[in-house]
Amino acid sequence: MPFLPENIWRRRLESEFEEMLESGFNFTSNQEKTEYVVRFTKKALQKQGGVIKPVFNHEIKIILKRDFPYPNSVEVFWLSPIFHPNIALDGKVCIQLLNKWSENQTVKSIVLGLEQLLDNPNPLSPLNKEAAEYFLKPKPRIVL
Repeated sequence: MPFLPENIWRRRLESEFEEMLESGFNFTSNQEKTEYVVRFTKKALQKQGGVIKPVFNHEIKIILKRDFPYPNSVEVFWLSPIFHPNIALDGKVCIQLLNKWSENQTVKSIVLGLEQLLDNPNPLSPLNKEAAEYFLKPKPRIVL
């Protein structure tokens, strides 16, 4: 896997950090700017004690590895409880954004992609089979 020269990689990390600051996202970062914990609010589901219910507050961790920004150089974990077909029980996230990674994508674009993932789950490519089955099952309609 290729690596950017150290000084260019550090500048890229600084640029990512600055873009996140400007974005208005609620986040923290380690001193090296290689790990981000991002918090945001969006409706999703969680499963507690066998009951599926809405959840609104989310926390994710984004790790930029040394070969960032090249493919397979980003890991994403969902830290808060969530019931979603594309998020494994251990929090590992599977999204097309990571599978089709390009050097032009940013930490901000990952966060925006994760927000979209909540609106557009893909139960046909699941990491959580139980959640996929739930999302594929027809929901009863309420007729007034």
